[in-house]
Amino acid sequence: MLARQPPAPRRADIRENFSCPFVFILECHATAWRQRIGLRRPEPSMREFHKGVLYALAAAALNATIGVLTKFVVATGLQADAIAALKTLIGFVVVGAIGLAGLRSGWRGKWWQAAACAFFGIFVLFYFETAAYAHEATANVVVTLMAFAALSAIVLGWPLLGDRPGRFQWIGLGIALLGVGMVAGVSVAQSPRGLLLAALAGTGYGVFSVLVKKFGLPGGFALTARLLLFGSLYLAAMVQFDALARVEWRASAVGALVLLAVFPTVLGFVCTTRAIQCIAPGQVQTLELAEPLFAGAFAFVLLREVPTGWAVAGGVLVVLGLYVSSRQPSPRYSSNAVPSIPG
Repeated sequence: MLARQPPAPRRADIRENFSCPFVFILECHATAWRQRIGLRRPEPSMREFHKGVLYALAAAALNATIGVLTKFVVATGLQADAIAALKTLIGFVVVGAIGLAGLRSGWRGKWWQAAACAFFGIFVLFYFETAAYAHEATANVVVTLMAFAALSAIVLGWPLLGDRPGRFQWIGLGIALLGVGMVAGVSVAQSPRGLLLAALAGTGYGVFSVLVKKFGLPGGFALTARLLLFGSLYLAAMVQFDALARVEWRASAVGALVLLAVFPTVLGFVCTTRAIQCIAPGQVQTLELAEPLFAGAFAFVLLREVPTGWAVAGGVLVVLGLYVSSRQPSPRYSSNAVPSIPG
């Protein structure tokens, strides 16, 4: 009688031994083989997909408050690097209290993975974005950053996660980027260095979104607290503390700094990490291109800044691009129609 063959290793076993280089190479080859024969990762259910879209749009709306709130904080005389470090530190204190009180289980394990994600998603994003504003127009920085965030998430998500982008996602991304450029009012670049810094910031944000899903980090307040903890340590090394003594602290500016820490920093990262759990990181970054639309709405309501006709037309293109990129794949590519690899 033939000896019984041992069962094939489960995918969970492979993940548990992922530190082994040989297993890592085998997993990479398996992913490439699945893509070569046309197999894809199981598509999210319609409910999960809609949840991911809503979380991504909520993150875009929260991030859109940065411009309005920063204007109040800058009036105190704070430097950009100090603003980035202080809002990250305040955000950690706020969300850390929430995490320690009710989400203790979320603090266990995967600390070095959280540190790596914080390096790309907070330090690289905040530091290079701040440096880019010193060399380039705001509109050019915003568009370049968002474009490279979406592109890097889509490109890296293919080999690392098996999230192969479809033609609708590429078409929608192009339309949305054109609309973002019209809304922001892109002009001729003033400095190649500024565009390079913005591209590095956007790439860091894109890498962050892919790594969160690759490492299997659970989105939410506990993860955000750890991200902000490491981000505060990274950014503190770049702050000029002697400049803080010359700052004119006012109640309105302090309140704006706290709001800046709570809404775009804490809640923005919570919504982004939640969205990454539901849909592909490339889709999340593409949907967050709606940020200029929310920023324009906030500026109109709070600052009475009336958008131009060119900006309104760009907003229509952004909405159209997001709709096209968010189209679900046809049934023949769904997990029900395509056999999956045993594991």
